[in-house]
Amino acid sequence: MRPYVYLAAAVTIDGRIASKTGYSRLSCPIDLRRLHELRAKVDAVLVGAGTIRVDNPRLTVRYVQGRNPVRVVVDGALSAPLDARVFDSSAPTVVLTTENAPKDKVNALRERGVQVIEFPGDAVPLGEALEMLYSMGIRSVLVEGGGRINWQMLSQCLVDELVITVTPYAFGAGTSLLEGPGFDDVESAPFRLRLQSAEICECGQEVVLRYRVECKR
Repeated sequence: MRPYVYLAAAVTIDGRIASKTGYSRLSCPIDLRRLHELRAKVDAVLVGAGTIRVDNPRLTVRYVQGRNPVRVVVDGALSAPLDARVFDSSAPTVVLTTENAPKDKVNALRERGVQVIEFPGDAVPLGEALEMLYSMGIRSVLVEGGGRINWQMLSQCLVDELVITVTPYAFGAGTSLLEGPGFDDVESAPFRLRLQSAEICECGQEVVLRYRVECKR
């Protein structure tokens, strides 16, 4: 068993979640509240180490009333800085890493009250990690990652629902919603996307798309 997984992102019309310089402030205030409403609804929010290094997010609920989710960081090499805001005491944090991670950083995080879970090998097995989160009582997860973690989650059929906000911008280069080896054609993807709704944001400039992800196998 694993938690129900949402993947949420704001993208430009050319599918970028960040520019070539890392700029990623795309959502209008209304969409930010929508995202934080979803944060307050789920048990955990999950990001990769790259998001921590680039954006240094706190991943707490701020624009609406609600409880903070457990913050989950996938960081196989423990490359995130120890002074990152996600490691503060404002909400519980779980780090998913590997046994190859530097032991001094593992110990430093644990001393701060961060729960560190180590997996064998060189990479965190995301399916197994989700099952472990489920065994810890986490029933729903919101992925707010960068293109790499988004690709890993979706390509492994570990996402149940996409919430994508299309914003009125275009970068022409930068980080795509999904960053990975890619599929050869539509048939080679291991999943199908079923549109559930398409709504114009109250700001009048953004479109919120919700897709159900159906695994083919």
